[in-house]
Amino acid sequence: MLKLVLSDKKFDDEWYIDSDCSRYMTGRKEELREFRSLKDGGCVKYGNNSFGKIKGYGMITNGEFSIRKVAYVEGLQHSLISVSQIVVGTGLKVSFDDEGSEIIEKNTKKVQLKSQRKGEMYALNLNPIKGKPTICLLAIAKSDESWLWHR
Repeated sequence: MLKLVLSDKKFDDEWYIDSDCSRYMTGRKEELREFRSLKDGGCVKYGNNSFGKIKGYGMITNGEFSIRKVAYVEGLQHSLISVSQIVVGTGLKVSFDDEGSEIIEKNTKKVQLKSQRKGEMYALNLNPIKGKPTICLLAIAKSDESWLWHR
């Protein structure tokens, strides 16, 4: 079990697969896409009986794999992937062994993500895209398409 801490210290850059965690959560708002803030998002209770406030929800993605409804918990130093949320109703399964873990699509057997075991924890190789997405729109018209061409 990961000892969760709320403080002003540096964030842990890893995302951990945690079987004790009830929901996806992070203290790194900059890694969340499509973020929606909440006035009263409720709380999460940690193993030491302290609480953290949920300030909103967003999505994390590495461009190929996305996890939605990730709670932003202000001050949380760790980012956690809930095993129960990743498998229930998603068509995914998580496999653990002494070397690491894999998140696998049940139907295709395709490995979506892998982790290596670090001590007692499984640090996920997610590498989420940070910041707001860049959008580039480009239109090219041929000269004979006069309705698109303005002189």
